[in-house]
Amino acid sequence: MRAKRPKKDVNTSEWMNTYSDTITLVLCFFVLLFSFSTVNENKWKEIVESFNLDEFKPSSASITESTSFTDVSDLSVSRISPKDELYNTIDDYIENHNLSSKVELLSGDSTITLRFKDTILFDPDIAVLRADGKEILNNICGLLNNSIDLIDMIEIEGHTAANRQGQPQFIDTFEFSARRAVNVLEYAKSIGNIDPIKLCAVGYGQYHPIGNNETEEGRASNRRVEFVITSCEAAMAASNPTSISAEDTATESTDP
Repeated sequence: MRAKRPKKDVNTSEWMNTYSDTITLVLCFFVLLFSFSTVNENKWKEIVESFNLDEFKPSSASITESTSFTDVSDLSVSRISPKDELYNTIDDYIENHNLSSKVELLSGDSTITLRFKDTILFDPDIAVLRADGKEILNNICGLLNNSIDLIDMIEIEGHTAANRQGQPQFIDTFEFSARRAVNVLEYAKSIGNIDPIKLCAVGYGQYHPIGNNETEEGRASNRRVEFVITSCEAAMAASNPTSISAEDTATESTDP
């Protein structure tokens, strides 16, 4: 009769090894999650150094780069429009030549207005340009010519006050204001600084006052010549109708 083999002792605690390894890995995983949730430079260095991966060490340069990149996103680049650039150029000339009391510079949505007050270009009740007025026009027209590619039209406007202080050679304030405007236009054209195709003249008489015609101070402010400058950018925007988006068109097509 064959002898029975002796039974081997079975180690029933081996599963504990697998279990303990699993628990250890899970614990490490949660420790990593916790460390990432409260990460800072020192902790990050400690974690990287524990893996001995020098290439992942954050240097001060890389931290600076990251910070700089964030800061750049907050920067805004301002763009000055051609109209504003022309305005600033004329404004600098007026300030540098102490003409603020005689020449007023105004900026509208699409125009720049140069307002020559009362007697800077003309003597009272005279439509002939003064000599010092011509000198001012020489410089102003030179500035405009330097930016002529940005200008669509220069309208030269003549204005008078309500009461006439003479002007016997003119029928009414319309004719007088128009003659002054035309004389300025002719002079601007004669010095060759501005292309005549971009010039026009109009007389408004007494009917576009900016001051009270009942006072001498108001009437003095109403006697003026203005350059109303329209930029090409504004003229192009005005000539193009507002476009309708494809979405709006689709919405309109579905309406009953």
